[in-house]
Amino acid sequence: MCFCDHAADINNGGLVNRLAVVTGALSGLGKATCAALEADGDRVIRVDIADSDVNANLATADGRQYAVDQIAKHAGDHIDCIITWAGGGGGTLDLLRVNYFGTVDIVEGLRPLLTRSAAPRVLVTTSRMSLEPADSHLVDLLLSHSEAEILAGYGDETVPMSYYITAKTAVARWMRRNAVAPRWNAHSIRINALAPGLIETERTSKGMLDPTTAAWMIAAHPQAEDVRSRAEEIGELARFLVSPQNSLLIGQCIFADRGTEAILRGDGIW
Repeated sequence: MCFCDHAADINNGGLVNRLAVVTGALSGLGKATCAALEADGDRVIRVDIADSDVNANLATADGRQYAVDQIAKHAGDHIDCIITWAGGGGGTLDLLRVNYFGTVDIVEGLRPLLTRSAAPRVLVTTSRMSLEPADSHLVDLLLSHSEAEILAGYGDETVPMSYYITAKTAVARWMRRNAVAPRWNAHSIRINALAPGLIETERTSKGMLDPTTAAWMIAAHPQAEDVRSRAEEIGELARFLVSPQNSLLIGQCIFADRGTEAILRGDGIW
């Protein structure tokens, strides 16, 4: 048995200047991720609601299919990696639809192009908030792709965070189920998730201006060190997780939160 330097082999094989798809690409963590990828020499197809390479409303089934079709036109014969940051929607059902269906439908729709990559990677994004209690029935509906039933049975949410938590929980569970499934692994498609904690972005900085909101955000994200995390740090981590060098991780949810998850869950889970 030869324990060779696999990362070096990958580099020597010329797997550089990869083609990445990033949703929610024009702001916050998506923007920082695009910058990190391009600094590494990769080409990025940006997907957002407007002013992007592919402009699409991921809250609708038609919009998601349009996004897949347009990405395919930009991509050509293959895609090397997908990172899903899109997650807007406010307090409406769109919060569920963008965060969950806007992740799963894009990844599933682009799977044929991923199978043609020499080192295909998928990074879905969840959140430290996925550790909070979620609506288990709604999670099941999302995982069963029952969008029509959701639209018929659920309305706008007076507490939008509950929809956010539920959507991110469903994304994490979809990732765990599919990351080890043969239909992905037969093509060496590595699927993992990234769960940020409290990260300084334009959106969170604006929220921190309100003392009540700031107090809630800080309390919800206890950290092992008193440091404000930057979007650029998340971008660099995302870049590594979709790189050929990340050859070992499959089905892992990486909590990038300066210790928040470890503080909240303790030593009973690892």
